[in-house]
Amino acid sequence: MSTVDPVEARAQRERARIGSPGAVVGIVIGLVMIALGAALEVRALYGFAEFDALGDSDGPPLAVFGMIVGLPLMIIGFFVHTGATRRFTGTLLSAPGVGPLSILFVGFAGGAWWGASSVSTTGILWLIPIGVTALALLLLVIGISNRMRRRSRNGVLAHLATHGRIVAAEIVEIPEIDPSSGGLIGPITVTFHDADGTARWVTKTGQWKRRDLPKTGDAASVLFDPGAPDDTSRIWVAPVGSTSAADFSRWHS
Repeated sequence: MSTVDPVEARAQRERARIGSPGAVVGIVIGLVMIALGAALEVRALYGFAEFDALGDSDGPPLAVFGMIVGLPLMIIGFFVHTGATRRFTGTLLSAPGVGPLSILFVGFAGGAWWGASSVSTTGILWLIPIGVTALALLLLVIGISNRMRRRSRNGVLAHLATHGRIVAAEIVEIPEIDPSSGGLIGPITVTFHDADGTARWVTKTGQWKRRDLPKTGDAASVLFDPGAPDDTSRIWVAPVGSTSAADFSRWHS
């Protein structure tokens, strides 16, 4: 028996964790684990090229054992980063700063240069760190570009939250999830009427935890630009009663 709504109390705790220093520490730890694990994995592969240099030695190169540590370190790092990112942003897909995939390839590149410098005759093996480094730089540039677009989109949302129009909407289609699923990342289609009374339908991609997942036929709110009601990039869908930019960012991935 309690006088406090447990669902609302849990939601308040989750909102309090958004942007918390502890979540930032978790994100950093996860990225470091991913990079280190990736570097150890690639360095271990170069260890196999060191067998000839060992001569009659019975033991394998020490670097080979890095493979035993590297893979679990990467996997755990991804779990740590995902959990910390979800606490920091309140969503699953929005990673602040540099994403884990970019850091993974930065680790691969570091391990490749480390390995190439440890073998006496590298030959074509020098192409591996060069290629992996180029790919890591490309992913970093793509990641930065995506974050710039997300920042611009957040700026548009903040502007429309003040100068746009919020109207009632109805959810006409949203996928149902399996009983064992923890939530949904997928499309939601709603219908609403613009400032001229014209009925419009829009489909957006969103993410929901199981307990927050709406159903077909439920009511919702739509924020749109009254000057460009047909511009789907300037439309946001949110729960009923939403009024702020934070409210309208809740369902969007």
